[in-house]
Amino acid sequence: MGTFYGADVSALRQLGQRFKTSRETLSRLDATLSQNIEAARQWTGPDGRQFRADWSANHRKALAEARTLLGTAERAILRNADEQETASRGGSSGSGAAPPGNGTGYILSDRPDHSVPRCPVRGKPDLSEERLKELQDKIHAAADSDNFFKGNDSDVEDLRKALDGLTPAQLDQLLGTLSDDELKALGHGLASDGKGLFNWEGTTAFERQAVLDQLLAKASPEQMERVKAQISWAQPDGIAAGDAANPDGGPQTPKGWVTPQGPVISSSQSILDIRQGGYGDCVVMAGLGSLINQDPNWARDHVTDNGNGTVSVKLNDGGHERWVTVTKDVPADANGNPQGAKGNAGGTWPMYVEKALAQVYNEDDANDPVNPGAPDDKRYEPGNYRAIEGNYGTDAMKYLTDGNLSETHSSSDVWKAADAGRPVIIGTHGEAPPGAPDGYVAGHEFFVTGVDDSGKLVLQNPWGPHKEPLHITKEQYESMFGNAVITG
Repeated sequence: MGTFYGADVSALRQLGQRFKTSRETLSRLDATLSQNIEAARQWTGPDGRQFRADWSANHRKALAEARTLLGTAERAILRNADEQETASRGGSSGSGAAPPGNGTGYILSDRPDHSVPRCPVRGKPDLSEERLKELQDKIHAAADSDNFFKGNDSDVEDLRKALDGLTPAQLDQLLGTLSDDELKALGHGLASDGKGLFNWEGTTAFERQAVLDQLLAKASPEQMERVKAQISWAQPDGIAAGDAANPDGGPQTPKGWVTPQGPVISSSQSILDIRQGGYGDCVVMAGLGSLINQDPNWARDHVTDNGNGTVSVKLNDGGHERWVTVTKDVPADANGNPQGAKGNAGGTWPMYVEKALAQVYNEDDANDPVNPGAPDDKRYEPGNYRAIEGNYGTDAMKYLTDGNLSETHSSSDVWKAADAGRPVIIGTHGEAPPGAPDGYVAGHEFFVTGVDDSGKLVLQNPWGPHKEPLHITKEQYESMFGNAVITG
């Protein structure tokens, strides 16, 4: 009888499921306790206020940290199960991710990044000639945008489903059979108005991005570069007006692209990672600050480094979660630094939420403020960083959340949400009012981090942690700030 080396894959997966169940139990407990604490408004006075402040500032964060540890363990367990299963199938004691040059992909192990690739097991390039021909036909159909009556929208969805069923190694096998001209034609077809005469919606940004997601997230680095080079809209346009709220802000014209150093997801994430950069997307960055303040796991759950030079970001499309995959390079300024959001100790993840959002954002209304002397604003289609500048809190936040949003100017509603630890962003007036506190920025968005011991609302500027937070009273909020957007 031979000796068995390795782990019991079934037992590992069961253990991973138990960790997941425990993590979900903590999430439900967090939600239930938060609702009960918020409902106990009859407990007034300093003791009640202190209890609610302690809950938001300390106890909820402890629960979140416990969920983070459980989630990290769960992902490690499932990754080990995948690697053990792959090694067992291949008769190898390796990691399951084959080294470059053997036709199955690239190494994903031992990365400094703390996110988990969506496709850690590469598989084998084992598509039959018949299956390759079938997939090639689907690609050619999606690339054909000339059918006036039928359009190619159904072909695009058919191709997405077919690509979704491929392993990374199979996708690379398919891409290896396509010429650069065929990839270019596919990009043109995906970007066309693909629903024909009798359905005027057109192929949406999320629909075409869903196909690009499959091509980028699973491809080897070499094939990923081919896709990026041949599909012109695989990169958003980095030209933008800049941050109109910043006296030093001006038009943003990238001088190239740069791949930021450091992991996308580090060991822990927090509001310290929110550093806006040169784009005028304070609403987006404030929204991210409010979400990571409420749930330190948000970045881990929504952003992942695929290990092949791409990053996937989970956004929301009308109540449906959608992966949007972008390449790791971002627009660079004249000094070769990222032009938009900056990285910090928690990783470079805000850069990729910003980039993914630029690819699909479709709420630009041509009413954004611009700095004096800059060209007038106009509406920008998805695929432009300019589109995510300015705009309204509810418009941006519905891409980052499930869309359960409320807009209010009631100080009671805002303080109640802050006490409960719910994500809240608040805008300022177009001009600074008399008596505005130090740190007030006109025409800007802040995010709430809690309520202090004196009952004041604490606001953080998304320009970065170097900006001192504002502590404001209800009277200041009602006279100096605009509407708040509350999530949940």
